Amino acid sequence: MKITLGKEKCLSQAPADIRDWGPWQFPRVFDCGDKIYLEYHISADSAKSYGNPREWVCSEDKGETWSKCVKGGRLLKNGDMIKLHQMKAIPEKDVELPEIIGTFYGYGFKRDYFDYNKIPEEYRRWFIERTSPGGPMKIEEVSVELPDFTMNTSEGVFPTPFFHQIKEGPGGSLWTFLYKHYIKPDGKISNYGASWFHKSSDNGRTWEYISRVPYEFNIEKDPGAAKRYGFGEPDMCFIDNSKAFALHRTTDGTGTGPLYITWTENTGKSWTKPEYFDDRGVWPQTVVLDNGVILAGYGRPGLFIRPYQNGKWHDRITVVEPMEYQTDTCSYCALQKISPDTALVFYSDFNYPDAKGVPRKSIMMRKVFTEA
Repeated sequence: MKITLGKEKCLSQAPADIRDWGPWQFPRVFDCGDKIYLEYHISADSAKSYGNPREWVCSEDKGETWSKCVKGGRLLKNGDMIKLHQMKAIPEKDVELPEIIGTFYGYGFKRDYFDYNKIPEEYRRWFIERTSPGGPMKIEEVSVELPDFTMNTSEGVFPTPFFHQIKEGPGGSLWTFLYKHYIKPDGKISNYGASWFHKSSDNGRTWEYISRVPYEFNIEKDPGAAKRYGFGEPDMCFIDNSKAFALHRTTDGTGTGPLYITWTENTGKSWTKPEYFDDRGVWPQTVVLDNGVILAGYGRPGLFIRPYQNGKWHDRITVVEPMEYQTDTCSYCALQKISPDTALVFYSDFNYPDAKGVPRKSIMMRKVFTEA
């Protein structure tokens, strides 16, 4: 197994005076057949920023050249193009909320939690953006099955629900992965957040609840594990039509936490016990190449690519050298296959120099070449 990283390519740079956390971070890639779309965040990393516009660039030559564009999306097998749709959060004072069932703290913010089914229906609506062949983009309400789900306030606002990502699975199915506390059989809220898995068989119009993975931890690997939020930002990667693995973030406001891995042999209906995967990892992302290599991207601090082949994980490869916490990169990445043995990795670099040598927050891209 050999992994080679191509030359860095800068796709966008923030104004030199923007150094705060949030802008020019969190890239997301959308495969639209002959075109690749990339969006990235240009607002503060805050619930108050939900629904704000993002910047978009696109490429029609597999990443060789890029240009600014209107927002795009993922091309489905039926010809539709879809993307996530995030509504603006509502001021908490403007929402009539039911009784609080739990209060947790994240990154210094108090978050009150509520039974999803007791929230007014107007605030429980889920949306995607869909463009059908020959038609305009439409914001479309979709149906999501959510047993024992919860919603919460944060920073004085009440975020309405949204999808974090949508990926393709076997047979043209679509999958989305949420992370939330849940209501236990005794009626009380879980102590920790869990990873949730949903599947759509009708091009994203309805989403079936498949399973969730409650937080379990290895106290020897992570002595502070009991104080964490739980699992967050899961990603799922199919090995074949039924076997898959999922990676789960634990890094939170208490500090850097391990990445955990779980496996399923029955298309997500049940999962193995969470096991330690690596010592760090936010927003893990995966891509399967035609040569049988799977790439997983994650980090914080730093950013890494770790390959998997023939049932074995290999050592991680450094994309961004780790520096002091949150001074190097946001460590969120996006991965896109462009050939049987090559992928693109998109990421942020907080210190990439401009033409005058001034470090600026930048959205970057590199090719990842694999030799199986």
